[in-house]
Amino acid sequence: MVDDFSTIEQHFRPEEVSFIQQASDWIRQSEDEYRGILTRFLNPREQYILQTLVNRAENLKVHYNGATSHTENQRAIVAPDFYTVALADFELAILEIKYPVKFAELHHAMILGAFMNAGIKREVIGDILSDDKKWQVVVDAKMIMYIQQTVQKIGRIKIELIARDVSDVIAVHDDWSEIFLLLSSLRIDTIISMAFNISRSLAKTLIEQQQVRVNWTTIVKPDHIVAVGDIVSVRKYGRMQIKMCDGFSKKDKIKAIVNIIRR
Repeated sequence: MVDDFSTIEQHFRPEEVSFIQQASDWIRQSEDEYRGILTRFLNPREQYILQTLVNRAENLKVHYNGATSHTENQRAIVAPDFYTVALADFELAILEIKYPVKFAELHHAMILGAFMNAGIKREVIGDILSDDKKWQVVVDAKMIMYIQQTVQKIGRIKIELIARDVSDVIAVHDDWSEIFLLLSSLRIDTIISMAFNISRSLAKTLIEQQQVRVNWTTIVKPDHIVAVGDIVSVRKYGRMQIKMCDGFSKKDKIKAIVNIIRR
């Protein structure tokens, strides 16, 4: 059983309390029923929190899958350590977008926006994948027919969502580079400044102009604290993720391992 909520919550953000409670419920259910519990799609920060909580439980493991390697949004199965997990247990499906390629151009934001505007919850959608020739969306297998019937346009473009076998998923290449940073703090303006080698004032301006997102949510406060597992996207600059904080330097700087993609 995981620790008491009051002990756990102090290590995370106030807005993460509801997820901590949900994750703890998954863990308790797995412990009580001696079986695997399948979650919704989790972003990297949620995966980190769930992994942290499972590590506190005895005889449990957590398994992740997003249909292909290096996907960001993945479903998890919390299960006893003797439990054997198969790909089918994750209930993943692939929807390929059929559209007039010669006359229209799609973008990640357009596709996600179309799904959201159609009332599809983010928790049933995994990664949106492309290989420059086609687009695919990883989804909860139980939602295939509903999504196909609901999403028939992306912007003004008429589309058709074709179900594909999971084995036909577009392979995701890991474009992240790993860098080491000494950070004076985990404020988002500080981290952006250091990671992308820009001034602190420019980083602050980008944040205030709503050019920065953390875990797909726009951030407007330069003093927002970034945590391990957060995905930070900076428009026109790239993306980054704190992989690990490894103590302090002799000058009290935070030693951080950061994954980064520069545009």
